Amino acid sequence: MLKLLAFGLVFYYVIWPLVRFLFKGFIITQVHRKMSEQDIRSKQAAAQARREGSIDVDYVPPTGKKTGKKPLADEGDYVPYEEIKD
Repeated sequence: MLKLLAFGLVFYYVIWPLVRFLFKGFIITQVHRKMSEQDIRSKQAAAQARREGSIDVDYVPPTGKKTGKKPLADEGDYVPYEEIKD
C-alpha cells in the first residue's frame, strides 16, 4: 500500500509535470514549423502573383524556320465551295 502511495506521489509531482513540459515543447515546435511553412508559401505566392495588365505566355508554337517547313500564306480552315451562276 505504501509503495502505491509513493508511486502516486512521484507520478503526480515528477512525471506529470515532465510530461506536460515535453508536450508543451512539442506543440510549440509544431506551431513554429507550420507558421514557417505558411510564410514560405505566402512568399512563393506573392512572387508568382502577376501585376494587373501583365500577360504570361505559357506556350509559344515553333516557327516555320526552326521546323524546316514554310509557313502557309493562309493557315485558316479551308472550306470547299462551288460558285453558282445565275
